[in-house]
Order: sequence, then structure tokens, then C-alpha cells
Amino acid sequence: MKGRRRRLAHWQRWWVAVSLISAEAAVRRTAPADRLHCLWALVGDEQKPFAVDLADEVERIRLLWGLHDVQQHVRHWLAALDSPHMATGELADQAKKLERDIEEAAEVLRQVRAGAPIDETALPCTGAPRPADLLAARQRGDVHEVGQRFERRLMSWDTARLAPPTRWTVTAHPHRRYEAEREDGLRVWAWSALPTALESELATWNPRPGPVKVTYSSERPTQLPDQFGATQHEMEHSIPSCHSLDFDVYDAVYHRGPHAARLVQALETLRGTLRHEAVEEFVTDRLAELNAQCPQLPHLELDPVRHEPSHSYTSAVDWVDAATIVRTPDHKAWGTIDRRGPRAGAVWIPEAVHQWLDTEDVAAKLLKSLLGGPVQLHRIPGPAGPLHTLTVDGTHRTHLWRVLGLEKILAYVENVPLPIRLSPLDFATKGAAKEGTDQDEAQAAIWQGLLNKGIVRGTLDMPGFTYSPLELHSVPAVWLLYPPRQAAAYGRRYAELYPGAWEEAGIPAEAFTTAETWTTWAAGDGA
Repeated sequence: MKGRRRRLAHWQRWWVAVSLISAEAAVRRTAPADRLHCLWALVGDEQKPFAVDLADEVERIRLLWGLHDVQQHVRHWLAALDSPHMATGELADQAKKLERDIEEAAEVLRQVRAGAPIDETALPCTGAPRPADLLAARQRGDVHEVGQRFERRLMSWDTARLAPPTRWTVTAHPHRRYEAEREDGLRVWAWSALPTALESELATWNPRPGPVKVTYSSERPTQLPDQFGATQHEMEHSIPSCHSLDFDVYDAVYHRGPHAARLVQALETLRGTLRHEAVEEFVTDRLAELNAQCPQLPHLELDPVRHEPSHSYTSAVDWVDAATIVRTPDHKAWGTIDRRGPRAGAVWIPEAVHQWLDTEDVAAKLLKSLLGGPVQLHRIPGPAGPLHTLTVDGTHRTHLWRVLGLEKILAYVENVPLPIRLSPLDFATKGAAKEGTDQDEAQAAIWQGLLNKGIVRGTLDMPGFTYSPLELHSVPAVWLLYPPRQAAAYGRRYAELYPGAWEEAGIPAEAFTTAETWTTWAAGDGA
């Protein structure tokens, strides 16, 4: 056929293979420098090494990847030539940079050919773009496309009209850092890739997730960043953390509202009713009750889309309902804290109760307990309020608070952002490898059912395909998209903590009775 290379006969292919095997064996017996000359003789001369068809994009991409492999060998050879006679480390570093540049050029060319978005305004007006120009245009194209997805997410919140818009005032700082204040005084510190990403996250910080009305104290940022993910400088200086906040922030939240005074009153009441000799029995009975009625929940992977850069980091200091903390790092059972010596749960918790009974100044001890080092939580939004999981600091205090039945605890809270896109493959586990196909098909059926019911708002890239990615706009609680065992466990606990919330969201609470009942309801056609 015209335009195609003639296929070699079988005996010719066999002869070429035998010749190459023989040549390889002979070359291996030669000196390394002679091997290189053989390589150059094989691929072509210096003036015109390849006869490249400029119209064949696939061949050009393949050649770039081949040159990347050659450059990788060059780097290794230069590093191996380093000796007391000559230091070749600098040459090896330069070779490594070129190797990376070739890799970037090949990859960006592959992405453009595959139809990935590009921002043509970032390309030069005349002449062919350099690899750096094409890479910048690709990154800006991604930013523009993701920005459109967040616009659709905000529109989804607005059209759902789950509640009247909550008012937020936002101050924008350099390097995509923000401070936001909710109309009731809650302050949120954030880094966000785009203003629309921040605003969609603020929607989940509402008392009930829903539409927001955001007012910027200065001008709303409009210039698109050069890349979507956080830069190294932003990771080091703009991402909020519990240690980046002044003590005054924690102190102000501690003294805001009646929560501290109510805790003092509850502890004073305990001191008047609980005697030292009854502490051991009290702790034992409370732990038995907690572990029977509200055991810690199974692990919930809070970052299932590990290949997707985080679009937002948002956090706040707030008083949290202790009952909504459903999992801690020591999750085997309440009261079981895997430490040695006096920090072990069986030793520390009764001793802590004795100390609270003995203290002369309950208010001062409470202040020191909560402000001496912040309890750190992950916040998982739900339709009527959040659930929380403990991250690092605060295990002992959280277990103690549950034992004592104290309602509120002061914590540094990091919100779990909604992923932009999800796929059933994001939840695949090694343990489920043998039954992976059935599990993935069930997961896809649940997602399709929730979309059909209007519980989840979003778009499937390829409806009917098991592994179709889902562009997520809104969902009452992100765990509804998780495997049925986790969705049912978290759904049951949520129904206990927020009675009636599921019914308001359009889901009967009994659907979460078991993983099977959840699968049947979510994937079914009925309401």
C-alpha cells in the first residue's frame, strides 16, 4: 500500500534477528568507546542522523523518548567518568537537566496530540513554540479547564438551594493565600488554587453545606496562575497549619461563646458526684458503653485521588462536638491508647480523672489543657454538619473527653476538600484484587443510581462504563461515594448524631442498615 513501509519476509526478519544477536555479542567484547562508535554508525551520521517525517507526530514523539533514553545513558556515563584526573560531575548535572527537558518536551507533545487543553494566549504570536512555551500553555490550559469545573460546582450549589446563601468576607493575600470570615464569626485560613475553588470549599464550611455569597475586602483575584498545584514557595509559606497561627487566635476562639464556661460547669458537677474510689469502675463502665453504642468507625481514605493535586487547603480553630469525632489513630477501641508506661490508655485515663477531681482551679486547668497544644482534626462535611477524625495531636484528650461525656472540645480543624474527579479505580485495594471487577461494577452502579436520584450532582465522562471518571459538583457527604461498607458505617453514625438529616437530603436512614441495603437502595431505580 502506498505510503507504508514494505513488510520484511519471514526469513529476512529471522536473518536480521540472528545478525543483531551476533552483533550484540561481538560488541560486548569491545571497549566501551568502540561500542559508542558502533551505536552512532547504526543510527546514522552526524549531519543527518534520522530521516524524520515532520508530518508523523507519533514518530517524532517516539524519537524524543528514544533521545531521552540516550541522554539518560549519557548522564550515567559522565557520572562514571568522574575521576581524580577530571571531575565530570558538573557535566553530568548539565546532562541531567537536558534529560529532563527532553522528557518534558516529549510528554507535553504527547498530551497536546491527545487533545489536552492548552491556553493559546500563552503561545508566541509568531514562529513555532519552544518546549517551554508549550509546557506553559499546557499548564495554563489545565488551570482554565479546572476553573470552569469549579464554576459548574458553584452553580450546582446555587441551583440546589439547600439553604439561603451564607455570607462570607474574604481577604486575598499574595501567593494564593486567603482569610475568610463567616457571618457568624468563624474564621477560615486557606490556600486555594483559584478563587472559585476557595468559594466552592467555603460552601462546605457553611453550617449546612450550600450556596455562598462572597464579598472580597479588596479586588477579587482575576489573573490565572501559571500552574494549578501549589508551588514550592506556596507549600512552605502559604499552606495553613496549626503552628502558623498565633496563640491569640486560639485564645480568642476559646473565650468566644459559652462553651468554656459550660465545660467548667460540667467538670465541677463531676467533681461533686464522682468519688476517687469509684473512678476505676466509672471509667470501665463508660468505656464499655462507648464501645458498645458508638465504636470507632473504619478507616476512610481522605485523599483517594492521589494523582490529583490538592486544589484547596482550608482550616479553622473551632469548638467541635466531641461525639462527632468518630475515629482516632488509636482506633481499636475507646480507651485503648497504644502507649507504654503512664501514657497507656488504661493507666493515663483513670489518672487524668483523678487529677480533674483534685484540681483546685478547674477553669485554669481546662484552659491549659486545650490551649497547651491544639487537638488536630480532619473535618468531613455532611448535609447537616460535619464528622471529624483525629489526625496527630489530641488522642489522649479526645478519649478522655468521650469518657467524661464532655460535649465540646477546642480543635484546629482541616477541611477535607471535595475531589474534582473520582473513579471507581481510586478505591481499589489490594485485598479486593480478586473480586475487584464485581466491586468496581457495584461502585459504578451506586454512583449512577445516586446521580439518577439527584443525590449526587456531577457528570460521568462515559456513562455505562464501569471505570468512568465522575466530575463531582456536589454530594451531601463524600463518603456516599466510597465502598458500601464504609458508606453504610458512616451513614449509620451520622443518622445517630444528626437525626432527620438523611431524610432532608432525600435518603432514608434505614438505607444504611448494612452495606447490602445501602447498595440496593443507592443503585436501585426507586426513590
